[in-house]
Amino acid sequence: MRLNKPIYMNTNPRQADPVRATADACPPLPFRERWRQLKLAHCAVPNYGNSRKFWGSKKKIHTVYTKGDGKHDEKTAARLAAMKIMEGCRVLDIGAGPGTYAIPLAKIGCRVTVVEPSPVMRDLLATRIRKEKVKNIVVIPKRWEDVDLEELGEPFDAVIASFSLTMMDMGEALAKMNACCKGTVHLFWFLTEPTWAQVNRDLWPLLHGGTFPGEPTADWLWQILCEMGIYASIRPEPQVSQSRYANEGEAAEEFLQRLNCTTAAHEEILRNYLHNVLKRDGDSFVLGNGTRSAHIWWNATDQ
Repeated sequence: MRLNKPIYMNTNPRQADPVRATADACPPLPFRERWRQLKLAHCAVPNYGNSRKFWGSKKKIHTVYTKGDGKHDEKTAARLAAMKIMEGCRVLDIGAGPGTYAIPLAKIGCRVTVVEPSPVMRDLLATRIRKEKVKNIVVIPKRWEDVDLEELGEPFDAVIASFSLTMMDMGEALAKMNACCKGTVHLFWFLTEPTWAQVNRDLWPLLHGGTFPGEPTADWLWQILCEMGIYASIRPEPQVSQSRYANEGEAAEEFLQRLNCTTAAHEEILRNYLHNVLKRDGDSFVLGNGTRSAHIWWNATDQ
C-alpha cells in the first residue's frame, strides 16, 4: 500500500504526549495508600458502621458467619496442610474467630496465641476449647493494631491472618507480623470480589444512599509486600462454590444483617433483589458465580 504522506516518528514522547506527561507528574498511589483510601471510603458509606460494631453483634455473627458451621472442614484441612506447621510450633493466629486453625493446631501440640477483638468470637472459641478439651491456647482480647510486640513474647514459628485483614494501615499491620515471626507468615484473602461485596455494591445506594466502594483483593496485599521489600509467594486457591441457601428466606436473613436493613422498605428491596438474582439449583438456591481466594506466604528470616 502506498502512502501519500510521510510518517514521522515522535522522538520526544514525553514532550509530545500530554497524557503521559500528566501521568508522570502524578504517579499512581502506592498500594499501601490505595488500601488506606479504600478503608476510609468504607467509613464514609452511610450506615455502614465499623468493624468493631459488626463483630460485637452476636446476632450478626451467628447469622452471617456460623451458618453452615462444620461444612468447611475440607478447606480448613487443605490450608493447614499448605502451611506445613509442625507439631510443637509456637503459632500466632490473628483474628482467629471460633478457632478454625487454633483448635486443630493446639490438638497437635502447638502453643497458640490468639489475637481476637470480638467478644462474640471469643465466646465461640471458649466454648470450643471447653467442648474439645483443648489446651495450649492463650487469648489476647485486642485488635491487632492495639497489640504491642512486647506482650507477644519471643518470635513465633508461624503467624496466620486468615480473612481478618481489615486494618486501615496494612503496611504497618504486615510489618508487625513480620517483626514477630522467626518462621513463616501466612495470609489468606479474597483474590476475586466476594459475592456479599457485589450484593453490597448493588443494593447499598438503594438502601442507604452513597456507593459501596468494594473490597481490596489479594493482589493488593502482594503489591504492598513488594513495596516493603518483602517478596512473598502467592498461590490462588480453588474457586469456592456459589453461596447456597435452602430458600429465599434463608438468603434474606443473612443479607438483612449484612446490609443493615432496619425498615420494611429495606426488606422489600432486598427480597425483590434476591428473588431476581437467586438461581434454583436442585432443591436449593445459589447466589453469584463463586469466589476465589489466595494464600500468600513468606519466610520472615529471608527478608
